[in-house]
Amino acid sequence: MTELKIEVTIDGTPVTQAELAKVQESRIKHVLNEMKTLGAAIAESHTEINWLSYSDAKQLLLTTKAKYADLAEMKALYQSPLASSDRFWKDVAAKSNGTADLQEGQVMMHVEGITMPQLQKVMGSELGSDFAAIINPEHFYSVGNTVTGQHIIETFGCFGEPTEMTLYPEKGDFKPTTPDPSYPIQMGGYVALASDDDDLGRGWRAYHQIRPTATGFDAILAAYLPSATPTEIINGHKWHLAVEFSEMVKYAVANG
Repeated sequence: MTELKIEVTIDGTPVTQAELAKVQESRIKHVLNEMKTLGAAIAESHTEINWLSYSDAKQLLLTTKAKYADLAEMKALYQSPLASSDRFWKDVAAKSNGTADLQEGQVMMHVEGITMPQLQKVMGSELGSDFAAIINPEHFYSVGNTVTGQHIIETFGCFGEPTEMTLYPEKGDFKPTTPDPSYPIQMGGYVALASDDDDLGRGWRAYHQIRPTATGFDAILAAYLPSATPTEIINGHKWHLAVEFSEMVKYAVANG
C-alpha cells in the first residue's frame, strides 16, 4: 500500500499537517480554558493549561469531554453559550436571503495511502462523541451518521460558541454549487437548530465531493453559510474542515 500522504489546499495555498497541528493546539487550549471557566472538572489552572504540550493538552481535552459525554451534562455545562448561539444564528438567518447568495468555505484535499472502503467505513459509521472529539477539538457531542443524519454540538468556524444542531442529509435536488462531474461521490446536507428544528431558511449546508484514485482519493470539502454570516466564520471553517478530515483519514488508516 502507498505510504500515507495528505495534501491540503486552502484558498490556493498548500497547508501542511504541522500547520494544522498548531491550529488544533490553539483551539484545544481555547476549549479547555472555556470549559474550565464554565465549571468543568479540570484540575489544571488556566496558566497550566496554556503551558501544556500539544499531545498533553489533546489528551486532557479528550478526558474532560468524556466526563460530559451524556448530552444532558454537556448541555448543562454549555447552557448559556448554546442559547447565545441559537440567538446568533437566528439573527444571521433573518438578515440573509435563504438559499440565495450562500457563502462558500472550500478546502481541496488529495490523499494517498488509504482505500475507499477504509474511508467509507468511517464516514458511513455511527459518528459518536468520542470519535468526533478525536478528529476535531471543537466537537462536543455527536450521535448519528452521514446517511440518516446527525445530532451534534460543535463550534462552527473556530468562531463564537458551540451550536447544538441537527445535520439532515439532502433529500431533494438542491445543490449549493455546480458539482464537478469528475467527482462521482456527492455528500450533501442542511443544518437545523436542535432546540426548535429551525432550518434557518435551509441556508446552512454541507456539500462534499469525492473522487477515488488508484492510491487514495481527492476531495472538495465545502460548507455553505447564509449570506449574512460573518466572513470570519467562513474562513475559520475552512481550517475546521481541514483539521477534521485530516484527522479522520489518519484514524481510518490506523483503524482500517
